[in-house]
Amino acid sequence: MAKISKREMNYRIDFTKMTLIMTADFADQAYIEDTEEYKILTRLKKDFPDLKIERKTHRTPAKYKTKSGEEYTHNQFKDLTYKRMEKFLSRIPNGAAYQKEYDCVKDFATDLNSNGYPIVRKWFVAQFPNFRKDPMFYLNNSPELISGLAFLNAATSAPEAEEAESLADAA
Repeated sequence: MAKISKREMNYRIDFTKMTLIMTADFADQAYIEDTEEYKILTRLKKDFPDLKIERKTHRTPAKYKTKSGEEYTHNQFKDLTYKRMEKFLSRIPNGAAYQKEYDCVKDFATDLNSNGYPIVRKWFVAQFPNFRKDPMFYLNNSPELISGLAFLNAATSAPEAEEAESLADAA
């Protein structure tokens, strides 16, 4: 017997829910006599009379929404790794100054937290807001350098201030 790959199999059976879940292609073919899908469906109905039949629907992709209200169909930071940030910094004018601040933020963030990536990413996005939309913008323009220490002070004091406000509101 030939082995059927998952891609070719247009249906699956969930025995815990007693449900047959089939694709639209399988369903279209299952209602035509003399097709393999029709034979499978009739055999399953005969063997499992309580079997419910459902059509598989297309899952709507998740939407990511930024704080500024922009919507993306994918996570906009998915491929923003340390390696890509460093590569970008090495290729822009005045990259050495940005690299120095990046290293300062990265070192402090990893010492502060075992995973310092969120803090480094926030600094990088604040420093280069057009990076996702137009990275070529930075070949001719040099944004004002955001001090790593000032950014870290703001980043580490913001959670403490929010916590103090919530405690004051509770009292």
